[in-house]
Amino acid sequence: MIYSAWSGNGRPFGLPKWKIAALIVLAAAIGIAVAVVATGVFLILLPIAALAALFYRLFGGVRRRPASSVIEGEYEIVRSAPRNARPRSGQG
Repeated sequence: MIYSAWSGNGRPFGLPKWKIAALIVLAAAIGIAVAVVATGVFLILLPIAALAALFYRLFGGVRRRPASSVIEGEYEIVRSAPRNARPRSGQG
C-alpha cells in the first residue's frame, strides 16, 4: 500500500478547503502574534540593557589601578663607551 498525504479528491489529508484555509489563517495569526510580542520585548528590553551597561561602565565594575611607570628591580649603573669606540671582538 502506498501512503500519501494527498487523498483521492486532490486535497491534502482529505480536509475540506475551508479547514485548510482556516489552518493557514491560524498559522499566520500565530506567526504575526509571536513577531509582535518579540518586537515589543526587544523594544522594551534593549534600552534597559543599554542603560544598565552604561551605568555599569560608568559607576560599577572593578576599578583598576593605573599602570605604574616604575619597573621594580635592581639597577646597576654601567658606564658607556665613547661613541666612536669599536666593540671588542665577540661583543655585539
